[in-house]
Amino acid sequence: MKIGLQLFTCRKQAQKDLYGTLKNLAGLGIKYIEAARINFDDTDIDAFKRAKADFGIEVVSAQIKPNILADEFDKCLKFLNETECKIAIISVLPTKCIIGSDDKLIEFCAWASELAKKYKEHGIQLCYHHHDFEFIRATKKDYKGTRFDLIVENMSEDMNFVIDTYWTTKAGINVEKLLNRLSGRVRGVHLRDYALYRKFIGRNPANYALGDGVIDFNWIIESAKAAGVDYGAIEQNTPHPYSEIAKSVNHLKEIGYEEEMK
Repeated sequence: MKIGLQLFTCRKQAQKDLYGTLKNLAGLGIKYIEAARINFDDTDIDAFKRAKADFGIEVVSAQIKPNILADEFDKCLKFLNETECKIAIISVLPTKCIIGSDDKLIEFCAWASELAKKYKEHGIQLCYHHHDFEFIRATKKDYKGTRFDLIVENMSEDMNFVIDTYWTTKAGINVEKLLNRLSGRVRGVHLRDYALYRKFIGRNPANYALGDGVIDFNWIIESAKAAGVDYGAIEQNTPHPYSEIAKSVNHLKEIGYEEEMK
């Protein structure tokens, strides 16, 4: 299992200077990248090719909005092929499915399954990336599961998954059980720590650098390996990405995963 970084973490820097950002990440010990929040155009392809030649950077996956994956199929396929990336990821549900009925969600699953089949014909594995809102109870009559259960049941076998430790924990779901349930169909795991912080008299959830929250990443990574996961990607929504990435990298080294980052 490879361990690298989800580019969302330093998206602002990457949008201004992708090659320079990749250079900085290489200096922090990052070799594997899940591309996200970029244009996926020729300029980005060139930046990744240069970073691979200069720093050994590899693109292990690319997280892209569903409408772009479908409407700009040729551009996405070119990016994936030229960066030698074999995994594409639906980044988020369309808004109409987030706020709409369960029937809208099931319709999306059929649409996404066809898209996964199309990418598979070109040697690309399409995956679905969740947040916490998929884990609310479904409203479908006589159905007792969550909306995520509906997604799993209605996506074809051509669709795989990327699991996020923060969103899963925030939703009150056991990460190991989810990995076991989807064993063989999980290609990646977003490694994000979770903790509550005080706000007046309340407690609010937030994501943190690995080791600064409550998640046991030894347990997560070993569970992911047992489930056949290909890669893990450090991710964090933070105004100080480089210093936080350094903390996450150091934590992974401290708990014994330096080799997975080489």
